Amino acid sequence: MTQVVLVRKTVVDWLTVVAIAAIAISLTIAFHEGIHALTCLAVGGDLLEYSALYESCDSPTELHAKIVAGSAPTYNLIAGVFLWVILRNTRKKSSETQFFLWLFMLMNWCYGAGYLIFSGIANVGDWAVVINGWEPIWLWRLLMAILGTLFFIFFVRLALQEFGKMVGGDADEQIHRANKLWIWSYITSFMVVLIAGFFCPYGLLSLPVTAGIFAAVGALSPLLWMTRWFRTKYFVKPVKEPLEIHRMWQWLVAALLVVFTYVFILGRTLYF
Repeated sequence: MTQVVLVRKTVVDWLTVVAIAAIAISLTIAFHEGIHALTCLAVGGDLLEYSALYESCDSPTELHAKIVAGSAPTYNLIAGVFLWVILRNTRKKSSETQFFLWLFMLMNWCYGAGYLIFSGIANVGDWAVVINGWEPIWLWRLLMAILGTLFFIFFVRLALQEFGKMVGGDADEQIHRANKLWIWSYITSFMVVLIAGFFCPYGLLSLPVTAGIFAAVGALSPLLWMTRWFRTKYFVKPVKEPLEIHRMWQWLVAALLVVFTYVFILGRTLYF
């Protein structure tokens, strides 16, 4: 008699994945620009604008301007570490909550390290303001690009180690599931940033919007390429219940509220 073994298909609800990713990217960038704004006020500057993709501060001195510029990517890295600690202590939380914490953590790390690379290569962005006037400028840019790359690789590897502990499921499908989660998250993040750009008063092709879009595309690029790295035996993936994303209406409602605030309110810019 032949025994038939039924394998249950792992559940990944794409709509909930989109909701989680939309919340994560909105909070990541709003936090980034919010740190700029708060630092501007803390150093005695005049906060002029706070938007979904940029902040404008009239700093009293050049040193204060440098502090404002360097504050946000630095706090992105710190926030990522804070989220990493939380994630490691919330293994009993729902799969959806774990995935959100992991994605939010990765985005903060990638933004923090990515700005070092971006400023080092293109000489624009937050860290370009910090090193403005430092000589020799080419050496500072080179050091930033190297340091940013090292940070980037280190934090992506650390994030993948955490995801390996979470993913579970059968070895034949877990890579496909992880890739599906990451690609949907990348596409969602890009669309949220792009839509926010449409509401920018300076126009979609303005520097704040194009810089914001390029920052998102570059910083979040690991979501597209880290699957090949993740499939190696370097990242241990214990046999356990698979990380599943179910249809959760609370995440969908939360995404509508968060994205509406980020895109339609912050996207239009708050003036002070």
